[in-house]
Amino acid sequence: MTGTERVMVFGAGGFLGARICALLAERGVAYRGLSRSRGEPHRLCDLAAMHPYALDTQIGMYKPTVIVNAAGATLGDVATLVRANVIAVEALLASAHDNASHARFVQLGSAAEYGGAPQGTSQDEQAEPRPAGPYGLTKLAGSELVLRAQRHGADAVVLRVFDVIGPDAPESTLTGRVIRDLRSRHTIEAGSLDVWRDFVDVRDVAEAVLAVALTGTKLPPVLNVGTGRASLARDVAGQLFELSGQPARIVEEAQPDTVRGATWQQADTGLIAEHLGWSPKISLEQSLADSWASRG
Repeated sequence: MTGTERVMVFGAGGFLGARICALLAERGVAYRGLSRSRGEPHRLCDLAAMHPYALDTQIGMYKPTVIVNAAGATLGDVATLVRANVIAVEALLASAHDNASHARFVQLGSAAEYGGAPQGTSQDEQAEPRPAGPYGLTKLAGSELVLRAQRHGADAVVLRVFDVIGPDAPESTLTGRVIRDLRSRHTIEAGSLDVWRDFVDVRDVAEAVLAVALTGTKLPPVLNVGTGRASLARDVAGQLFELSGQPARIVEEAQPDTVRGATWQQADTGLIAEHLGWSPKISLEQSLADSWASRG
């Protein structure tokens, strides 16, 4: 870190993007947040819809040393996912190439790109991607665009982030849905909970993003961000139920694999630890307690 970093964060109004921006501000790093939703302090920017000239102007005027792409969609029809997770990435890469060719490009990918693995195993960065549904497929397509740019000389890194939880998690996440139901009714409708996921706190993920964004060293093209420990979704929902102290029942609905996703996912985080010394600091229990408290 040289003290002269200028970071642009796309998707700054989202769950991850907002936390990244907050940490940049806390560390005194100059940054500009851009979001497709209106609202201070972020600038309006819809990567999939805006004219290339407008995006070129934004990047060209700010002259970032780092571009973080935390934008994207987790829900919606296939066309929505393609626009947010593929077309938007392509537009951002093209503009970065033309207007900030020396900036480090940090793409927030997803463990959904890997798909599932045999129970008890960990997925490292060499695992062959086998996404199970449209979200994973479109995130993989976006990541492949970034990796292609990296092979052509761009300073680009894909972070494959496992299941993010923590304070203010949206309802598109397991914990967000469970907390919503516990706050508003006595029935938890969470789909299938018979899956194992590597749940990592959003604050730890933000620390990993800053470590990648602000280091001056060359990094591998893909890095996992997780805890290295899978937890059963049913147990996570049960812990939130206990934290609530409220009478409730859990209703599970059987779902096809393309909706449910992989049965087992667990990150191998050895590579990011080796290159950056990063490891998660917030336990699952603490993350869930803070999540419940944040909705109080």
